[in-house]
Amino acid sequence: MEKNRMLQAVAIQPTKILNWLYALFIPFFMQFILFVGSFVGFIILGILFGISEALLLVSPSEGIFGVVDPIFIQLLVFAFPSALIMLWVRFGEKRPISGLGLYQKGAVKELAKGLGVGIFLISVVVFLQYITGSIHLTGIHISVATVLNFLLIFPCWFIQSGTEELSTRGWVFPVVSRKTNLPIGLATSSILFALLHLGNPSVNGIALVNIALFGLFACLYVLKTDNIWGVSAIHAAWNCFQGTVFGVNVSGITISYSLMRFEPTTAPVYLSGGDFGAEGSIIASIVLAIGCLYLTWDLYRSKKEA
Repeated sequence: MEKNRMLQAVAIQPTKILNWLYALFIPFFMQFILFVGSFVGFIILGILFGISEALLLVSPSEGIFGVVDPIFIQLLVFAFPSALIMLWVRFGEKRPISGLGLYQKGAVKELAKGLGVGIFLISVVVFLQYITGSIHLTGIHISVATVLNFLLIFPCWFIQSGTEELSTRGWVFPVVSRKTNLPIGLATSSILFALLHLGNPSVNGIALVNIALFGLFACLYVLKTDNIWGVSAIHAAWNCFQGTVFGVNVSGITISYSLMRFEPTTAPVYLSGGDFGAEGSIIASIVLAIGCLYLTWDLYRSKKEA
């Protein structure tokens, strides 16, 4: 904890009570920023795409020229709360934006590693669901249009996932950990991340546990790498491959265009995830729990060897 740049970037208040009060305030303030940023984003993008539809006959509800999944609008909106978070950290907390984990050195390497980890994790979950008969392949849709959709929409997935990581792992986690202690920081970031998905379609108890587990995994990964690039790439790859590649619902959200299409069988929902998608299954619980245990062991081993 003492060597972590992201934690050290957070300033300590002169008294313990002020630190705890700020740590209590930040999770609520983060939700407020996400709400305001998303609201403003929908208005601005709505106007822009309304103009484009009028001038170019492009309907956002049908995707860009019928190629890019209509969900791209919902994903792009996340750029606005990201900007607000950075503005607050720079001018409200008066610290460098890089303290959110946006360090330039090694960023490309961390992004590449993160993409590999994210693709591996969600692929394992979907593969285990498939061989256990929880889901089945209903179609393969590899064409110029679907490949182009994948290439164009992945940056949008990264904006969405990167914003969620920036807010919960880049901002809330270091602030709460630094001003209270590490266990409270881990719990706050993970539980808050799950609570942010309460309004998602078809959410259930297993899904919320899994989202919290992913949050814990992400916190541990941030502690290991000391940057936000890697975990943002993991999150983006997880979501993009789950939806745009495998055609599975992403946190209850249906994806229109995908390279493949896996759908639940008659297996119990706790295995298939039902309409929530792979994240609503105990198979995802097992994979994420193993990931958390591995990172915990790796962090312990690294600390012991230091």
